[in-house]
Amino acid sequence: MRAEPTNVQSAAMEQPNVQELLSLRLSALARSDRAIAELNSRISNSPDYLVEELMIRHGWPAHEALCAVQQLQQKALQGTTDQSAA
Repeated sequence: MRAEPTNVQSAAMEQPNVQELLSLRLSALARSDRAIAELNSRISNSPDYLVEELMIRHGWPAHEALCAVQQLQQKALQGTTDQSAA
């Protein structure tokens, strides 16, 4: 008796969504453009700095600081999405 091969798709083989494709495109652009690389680095690191600021200077617990920053990021992303749709 021969077993039929199963058609299992691994997570690595899944198609990227639009956000992932844009992120990959930005990363590729940042490799060749210094100004884009610097801006991308600042944007990427900003949440970390804000969390650190809330924890060290203002005494927030880590989970509260992370949640607050995540909510700010979601609002900013939603605002950008709304502007793009308009």
